[in-house]
Amino acid sequence: MKKALLALGAGGLCGAVAVAGVQPVIGAKPKPKARSWAHQGLKDIRGVDVSRWQHIGPGVLDFRKLQKRGVRFVVIKSGDTSGSAHAEAGYWYSRDKAAARKAGLLVGAYYYAVPTSKKRRVVADAKAQARKAAARVGGRLPAGHLPLALDLETEATRLGRGDLTRWVLTWLRVVEKRTGRTPWFYSYTRYMERRLVAHERLHSYPLWHANWGLFLKDRPMQIRGWPADHARIWQFTDSGRLPGSGSRTLDLNVYRGTGEQLLAEAGLGPEAAQRYDLPLGRPGEKPTPSASPSASPSETEASPQPSSS
Repeated sequence: MKKALLALGAGGLCGAVAVAGVQPVIGAKPKPKARSWAHQGLKDIRGVDVSRWQHIGPGVLDFRKLQKRGVRFVVIKSGDTSGSAHAEAGYWYSRDKAAARKAGLLVGAYYYAVPTSKKRRVVADAKAQARKAAARVGGRLPAGHLPLALDLETEATRLGRGDLTRWVLTWLRVVEKRTGRTPWFYSYTRYMERRLVAHERLHSYPLWHANWGLFLKDRPMQIRGWPADHARIWQFTDSGRLPGSGSRTLDLNVYRGTGEQLLAEAGLGPEAAQRYDLPLGRPGEKPTPSASPSASPSETEASPQPSSS
């Protein structure tokens, strides 16, 4: 979730936007201050994602302050392919999870993945990393915990599109079986278009789309080969500024569904809306019934269609 750190060293915010695959709207005026929900004109459910970076800034990460600013869910880094980074993520995940719950927020987790570069190890590596990720969050997720997310943005793997897609699908299927929830998949436009096969089975997983900055809120988020406006969660900036954020900036998100749908993803019914101060339905719409969580598939090898790579 911190790809901007690499880009900023080379070309400032414009470099970060290019890495994220964001393109400005033709004919639209840039919105350089579109780094908050208000500036973007967004009324969807507010969320943030955090990691160790929120603990090395000048401030203190304070979930109560974030809740008072309208944040209703937080996704915390819980694990990493790297052993040392995995240990550090676990340290902060356990502490931040407890503090966020105490502040009345729905809590989720994400795992930063670096897939193997060895074709013969694709399935074995994906399964091993999925088990590692699921074990960190305790396996079967309790009510009130949002799905585990796969964070895929690394260029460190040399797998081709077909093999990398196979790795992703295997990881997602194993995590779904072990946690009892359909996991989220996080990535950004250019990465998905260059590195993955737009496979229909991948489309079935909720997309957490990193699509930053200089565009209008009602612009369709089109990813080549994917259903139009497919994202379930939208990360629209890495430069948010909020009291209680810990670091100087943090990632801001919106959940692009109803309060009932978000609660269902956390294993809760609409009766929990008051507890988490969530609206029922979307602004200006009547509440809609939430869908029941999907059944978990068996832990089997995922096999996407062959690609040209």
